[in-house]
Amino acid sequence: MHRLAASPGGWNPDAEGVIFLEQTPAPIVFLTAADTDIQTLSAALLRLPQGIPDVRVASLLQLQQQLTIDTYADEVLAHARVIVLRLLGGRAYWPYGLEVLRQTVAQTGAALFILPGDDRPDPDLLSHSTAPLSAVNRLWQYLTEGGIENWINALLFLADYYFAGAFNPPPPQIVPKVGLYQG
Repeated sequence: MHRLAASPGGWNPDAEGVIFLEQTPAPIVFLTAADTDIQTLSAALLRLPQGIPDVRVASLLQLQQQLTIDTYADEVLAHARVIVLRLLGGRAYWPYGLEVLRQTVAQTGAALFILPGDDRPDPDLLSHSTAPLSAVNRLWQYLTEGGIENWINALLFLADYYFAGAFNPPPPQIVPKVGLYQG
């Protein structure tokens, strides 16, 4: 089963209280601030073949408070074998969260993919990944090209690489920047 924690609007710094995401752990966790990532991943999850590990996704907009990040790391991230973080805006966008991620994977040995949220390479972000650079680049290409098929193949790639799958997904497929997309 795959569960998505996404609430419209994100965190409001003027609101009182702390936001806690109630998710169960899963072998693969995606963190992103882009609603399009969450929506595309949701559509891709519905079309996956049997044998793919469970996936969780959380919006960075819901992971802004330090206590929220710490709790999510303890309850969800500490149990993941693969964590994918897509950051638009570089390391400065989510510095505390990035530090918590790095500490978590140092303790658990999970594979960490830290990817730019756009199509511009960011060596600083990529350097924080613990996965091999070839795997980081391939996953980034799948997600940068976008489209449901590339997201499906990204998940198949992770299943093959980290969970002994035998899906052999094709390389990332170029999606035209202009035109009608039928996914």
